[in-house]
Amino acid sequence: MAQSVRASAVAFSASEREDAMAEVRQLITDLRDAAQDGRALARRYADVLQNVVDEYCVEFEQRAEAALARLEAAA
Repeated sequence: MAQSVRASAVAFSASEREDAMAEVRQLITDLRDAAQDGRALARRYADVLQNVVDEYCVEFEQRAEAALARLEAAA
C-alpha cells in the first residue's frame, strides 16, 4: 500500500503538487481563522455570562440585605 501511495505521489506533476500545496496552505489558514473566531466568540459569550451573573448577584444581594434589614427591624 505504501508503494502505491508513493507511486501516486511521484505521478503528480509539478503543477499538481503546487496546487495541492496551495490548497493545504489555504486549509491551514482557514482552520487557524476559524479557531481564532471560535475563541473570540467564546470570550464574548463568557463576558455576557459574567455580566448576567454579576447583575443577578447584585440584585439578589440587595434583596437579601433588604430582607435582613426588615428582619432586624422586626426583632
